Amino acid sequence: MSLLRIIAASFVVLAALAGAPRGFAMPPAGVAGSVDALSLARVVERRAGSTNFSALEDFGQAAMRRGDREGLNRLYHVTWTILNQGEFERAAVWNRRLADAARQQGDARYVDIAHLNDLTARYDQGEIEVAAEMSRFARDGRDWFVRAHAARLAALALVDDGRIGEGLELLAQAQADIPRSDPFAATAQSGIWEVAGMGLKDLNDVDGAADAFRKFEIDYSNPAYPRPDFDSLYNLTVMAVKVGDLTHAAEYYAAHHRLAARSDLRTLAIYDASLCATVASARGASREVLACLEPYGENLGTAAFLALDVLPLRAIARARTGQTGAARRDLEALRRLETAMPNIEIDHVEAEVLFAEGRTSEAFRTLRAHMLESEIVSARNFSAGIHQVTGDMQQQLAERRRQLETARTNTNLQRAVIAIGIVFLLFAMGVVAWQWRQAERLRTAQRRAEDANRAKSEFLANMSHEIRTPLNGVVSMADSLTRRSLGAQEREMVELIRTSGVTLERLLSDILDSARIESGQVAIEPAPFDLEQAVGDIGALWRVKAEDKGVALQVDFDPALSGLVEGDAIRLRQVLTNLVSNALKFTSAGSVRLIVEAVAADRVRFRVSDTGVGFDTEQRSRIFHRFQQADGSITRRYGGTGLGLAISTALVDLMGGDLDCESTPGAGSSFWFDIPLPRAEQAPREAAVPEAARDMTATPLRILLADDHPANRKVVEIMLGATEMELVAVEDGLKAIEAFRAGGFDLVLMDMQMPVMDGLTATAAIRDHEADQGLTRTPVVMLTANAMAEHVEAGRAAGADAHLTKPVTMTSLFAAIGAALEPVREPEPA
Repeated sequence: MSLLRIIAASFVVLAALAGAPRGFAMPPAGVAGSVDALSLARVVERRAGSTNFSALEDFGQAAMRRGDREGLNRLYHVTWTILNQGEFERAAVWNRRLADAARQQGDARYVDIAHLNDLTARYDQGEIEVAAEMSRFARDGRDWFVRAHAARLAALALVDDGRIGEGLELLAQAQADIPRSDPFAATAQSGIWEVAGMGLKDLNDVDGAADAFRKFEIDYSNPAYPRPDFDSLYNLTVMAVKVGDLTHAAEYYAAHHRLAARSDLRTLAIYDASLCATVASARGASREVLACLEPYGENLGTAAFLALDVLPLRAIARARTGQTGAARRDLEALRRLETAMPNIEIDHVEAEVLFAEGRTSEAFRTLRAHMLESEIVSARNFSAGIHQVTGDMQQQLAERRRQLETARTNTNLQRAVIAIGIVFLLFAMGVVAWQWRQAERLRTAQRRAEDANRAKSEFLANMSHEIRTPLNGVVSMADSLTRRSLGAQEREMVELIRTSGVTLERLLSDILDSARIESGQVAIEPAPFDLEQAVGDIGALWRVKAEDKGVALQVDFDPALSGLVEGDAIRLRQVLTNLVSNALKFTSAGSVRLIVEAVAADRVRFRVSDTGVGFDTEQRSRIFHRFQQADGSITRRYGGTGLGLAISTALVDLMGGDLDCESTPGAGSSFWFDIPLPRAEQAPREAAVPEAARDMTATPLRILLADDHPANRKVVEIMLGATEMELVAVEDGLKAIEAFRAGGFDLVLMDMQMPVMDGLTATAAIRDHEADQGLTRTPVVMLTANAMAEHVEAGRAAGADAHLTKPVTMTSLFAAIGAALEPVREPEPA
């Protein structure tokens, strides 16, 4: 692991600072890793040279048209790549597009990512105080992806502040939070390793930094995403200069220069000039330093934002070439900048200028002070890194150092430091090994949880299918019987069967809704709708039941809310239906009130109050949990599953609110929530009523039915028996294809799960046959017990025109047939 490498590197540095014994041979820094770093540089040059930033922005334009999370991730990639080049205005445009698209899709993850990108731009332009908010997101972000992105930003701020150990620890914690199987895990891993490489670079760990940059550039990079950036070449060059590997520094810079020369970004040319001066200065080529920076003039022009990096190089180069007056001007400019950002390089520059002016003694004193200060800063940085990994053991080492310094025994000091270092290293290795085992256990537990969640979803889907199949026979036949001439007693029995089937279907739907919410498969879909009409529909729906119980149902609607609002009307109706239904269930006398009123900032408050049985504080703590009710006897007295409030709470949370309540036993209850419902200008599209759905019984249609269950085939046969329609029934998808190829069918009813050939495969084959033969498209309706969202999408992808979920009634069947027979249009691609 990289943490182990950090510990080892830190202790090598500690031994060097204390003075290594003559028998202790340390390898030259940077030699071991140069081959890997060189191959990485070549990979980066090939990758960046194969595209450009115009292609990157074309990629972003295409991403905006996708309308899914992958599209948002691509916009994130475009924004971050441009932002990394210092193109703040250009990056801001793309970040606004990311934020707008995320809000339109209701994707809170990428809303937060866009906010973090904005914080990054502000930090890069000098607002270092925003680092605190980055750290808060790294700790409390809404999901692992947001926390990982925030962690890389907060860690980079820590590295900038010299707190490298803290930064690397934060990255390790964020990495442990990334799920392996998530489709966006590689994006998060790539960002983590990029910043880890920056930290290791500052520790002069060439091997570790090259390995981290390799993971960022190759292991976790998505080859489908254009990458015209080449920041790793800049970092490799600077690292090679720091460790004195000038041969490879020149090769890395040459690659960087070739790419910068062909780029259309102004900032990359500026960074390239700075890098040119850095490499030339390391080689002692002062005139080359001046040549690198000459295009930007005396005041640096557009390169002024890099003044702290390039002014020291230019001042020293001028001093060494005898341009003492110009060197002195650069020194004064650096002093003015020092008030904003202290820079110990000023002492080094001043010493060089003094040497050039012939003031050797002053120059020597200044240079000595600079070297001492540099050593102190370096020692502090490394000490902080070691302390972060080893904890209180670093404090013990410092105490031991002070004791040995008191004795002034240099030999004993060296031996003690090395001995303690070895002990700490062994202990740290043990700690890291223990942490690795714990992390592996956590990953194993996470995989098991994910497997269990997958198994649960599959079980629920299968149970839904298996329960809906026989339920279809019960509900459909009961519905058909109610349409026949029956005696009073027989009609009462049939009605009991029908209502029991409806109740069972509602229970099944609640369980599936709960499972979908828990697995994150429910999304809010905002659209314009008339809030007053939606609330009025709820009142009309439950008023008859209220009157049957002798309870007054009152609806109070704030007139200020009249008109269209933007929100998910279906989910809002589901929540209000649950709350009003519960209120009526537990109220035997008095009233139930539904109050809708405007509150601040486009938010609307909904309150459902009743004069029913109420509940106490202890019971309140249970009612929002799944399968829980205020009193264990409620199920026996009033019915219900205990799922309604749990589902409502989750849906309100997804809509941006919180569901809460208050109650007094015997005096009634009140439930309320606030959600954002901004004004909408676009009118909601009215659903067209299919002309053919108004009276299907007299329409002479020839219908092909494919269903492997005899009872289901019999149900449809009975429903269509009293009509002018002809039904041809087969028991699997293969026979359905054979029958369809014979021709003459006006519509196909296709089950989804069948032996020999399933309905999805059969539907796709029917569409292929139509395309091959140039036939007119025949409507296909999936008539199936598979009711989950992914099943509907799978049918649409296979070529189905509609999805009718079992159990069916004559009304729902004829409505689906009528809708499917409307003028056929090609569905949008899935």
